[in-house]
Amino acid sequence: MVDLSLFETGLTLLANVASNHLASGRDAGRFGNGHPNIVPYRSYATRAGALALAVGNDAQFARLAAAVAHPEWAADPRLATNAARVVNREVVDRLVQEALAGESAEAWIARLRAAGLPCGRVSTVAEALADPQALARAMVETIDHPAVGPFRALGFPFTMAGTPTRLRRPPPTLGQHTEEILGELGLESAEIAQLRGDGAI
Repeated sequence: MVDLSLFETGLTLLANVASNHLASGRDAGRFGNGHPNIVPYRSYATRAGALALAVGNDAQFARLAAAVAHPEWAADPRLATNAARVVNREVVDRLVQEALAGESAEAWIARLRAAGLPCGRVSTVAEALADPQALARAMVETIDHPAVGPFRALGFPFTMAGTPTRLRRPPPTLGQHTEEILGELGLESAEIAQLRGDGAI
């Protein structure tokens, strides 16, 4: 038996924020999609598209500074250490945003990855679903639906060797299982027919 809830799962996604609160007793601030303890670590707009950038330590920040043609950042006491960057988050984010605004996300990703910096393009839903990895992992499947014909749906985010996953049935049509469910609840066929005749179902 596996016992879990969406609420508890959601709480675990607060890993850094929750840990900060539990350790300090202070409530969390709002950082948008930024990291509460690491700066810069968020998405930034470029001339074309947005990219997510994860600068996890001071050596990476120095490489970022060089890659965006601002090597002086690495010696600036407001920016040189992660602790200082967290305190000066708004300054760091503004400087990085201004530096990245001049070129496209693809151009920056090529340059930043060459410098050993973790980054990636922020995709639209359509782009994410068409990504080669999504296609290779069958994250979009097609199944026949009795009401609409071929129907595209999300696949499974996991694989199991012994019991492979696959979509076996399409989503139900409106009211498709009403009689089955009411029957399981103990209603007789005549009662169900009466409810249908009354327009209750």
